[in-house]
Amino acid sequence: MLLLLATQGCGVHTVNEEPQPAKPGKTGFVNHQAPSGSRGNHGDRWWKRFRDSNLDGLIEAALAENPDLQAVSRRIDQANARLVQAGATLFPQIGFGGDFESRWDEGGSRVDGSSLGLTFDWELDVWGRIRSGRSAREKEAEAAAADWETARLLLTASVAETWYELIEQRGQLRLAGEQLDVNRTLLELTRLRAGQGQGSAVAVLQQQEQLQSIETRVPDIEARIEALELTLDALIGSLPGSRKRVSGTDELRSPPPLPKTGLASDLLADRPDLRARRARVIALDHEVGEAIADRLPRFSIGGSLGAGGSPGLDRLIGDAIAGAVAPVFEAGSRKAEVSRRQSRVQEELDLYTGDFIAAVRDVETALSNAAKLAERVRRQSVQLDTARKLLAESRNRYTQAVTDYLPVLDAVSKVQQLERDLLTSRREWLSAHVALHRALGGPMPEKP
Repeated sequence: MLLLLATQGCGVHTVNEEPQPAKPGKTGFVNHQAPSGSRGNHGDRWWKRFRDSNLDGLIEAALAENPDLQAVSRRIDQANARLVQAGATLFPQIGFGGDFESRWDEGGSRVDGSSLGLTFDWELDVWGRIRSGRSAREKEAEAAAADWETARLLLTASVAETWYELIEQRGQLRLAGEQLDVNRTLLELTRLRAGQGQGSAVAVLQQQEQLQSIETRVPDIEARIEALELTLDALIGSLPGSRKRVSGTDELRSPPPLPKTGLASDLLADRPDLRARRARVIALDHEVGEAIADRLPRFSIGGSLGAGGSPGLDRLIGDAIAGAVAPVFEAGSRKAEVSRRQSRVQEELDLYTGDFIAAVRDVETALSNAAKLAERVRRQSVQLDTARKLLAESRNRYTQAVTDYLPVLDAVSKVQQLERDLLTSRREWLSAHVALHRALGGPMPEKP
């Protein structure tokens, strides 16, 4: 028994505590355009870089109240409970019991008896089976915590993207109002000229149709605004329709400078979903050790100590037991279980590699999109300036009766379409920066 106790530190399987994806990713990003700057400039909250107090409030409310996020946090408690359960059998199991018995013999006399005692049972973890199981549950608890961090990251990004789309739609509504004013003015102009014999009824109808096309857009914009408001309500954990609306915000700011991205391999530590996958690889590796140890003999010691007697507790009773159990024939079942778990480790490693490749792709895509959208915004701004000059010149020529109304109508249509497109591009530019932070893993605060 002393020999068994001395060998409890032995193990039958070596676990790789630092698993790596098959693709190392030790280089930088191809589309990296930000050699300076840092994700840590505004503490550990990535959204602070956007300098939007309304967004800050929405995200903080979502992190505190979103019920789906709270549900994910419960899994951490469950994983920690499984960890406690897995480690409990490393220690002796001690029980307490007692009973009282009263019976009558053949002569009708009553005989009382009672007992009170302790029981002791301890499985000696000679081959590390129990410790392997506990280590696996420990890594599963670590993965559950990383899953919670992933959920928080995705939630903050969803709030930001919804908020910026809401601002865009508010801007589109404001822009539609301005365009309606412009088109009404032009409609009055064409009617006036037609009444003076300097224009045609066709020009009036063309401008009227242009006005009506803008009016038709308004209900769709208003419906989209309401849908986005309700989405924000749900994201922050409020009953849809009960939140006080944030009004007076319809301007999209330019996004902040691109954050520092570092090396592709940095994502293994920065992205919580990759940390969760890595923890699960290690947990499965520990389960391999658990399965190997399960093929070997189990040793245990136990006993009991108690007092009993009739009618009082006048006798001391005790016993001690040492036992060993070993599988003799199980038709290869336990060996197959070892093979299955080893295969699961390899499967999880393959998924780990796939997730890492996808993470690098996400960063590269966001970097590329941010750069190209910045270029698109710049070019659309230049094009809009040119279109406005063309509109002014076309109106002058129409007023002077040099041309008919068609060039004016075409110029108006182009200007107003470019104004709408530019607003959408500015929102997509912001969304690309949000996507980049999501792909980089934040940064996110460790605690709510």
